[in-house]
Amino acid sequence: MRNHEVTRRQALLKEDGSLREPGWSRQLVQRYDRSQIKAPKFRIKEWDYYLVLNEEFAGAFTISDDGYIGLPATSEEGNTGQRRRRCLSS
Repeated sequence: MRNHEVTRRQALLKEDGSLREPGWSRQLVQRYDRSQIKAPKFRIKEWDYYLVLNEEFAGAFTISDDGYIGLPATSEEGNTGQRRRRCLSS
């Protein structure tokens, strides 16, 4: 089930707080409602992850909220094999 594509519009979480349909999607089809998470606010970890790639370049962009700290970061790799990572902060 590791490579399951989610295609139906539906809530992300079940009533008990577990994932309704684990997998990935090509676009935003799952509705996220933070109030459905059954954990203390400081334990909730939220992030957006974007990957852009082609034959010559790969770039990953992450924006995270770990409940007590926010952290934007980038990672990029060119066709030379050199990898660069940056932690961006305000």
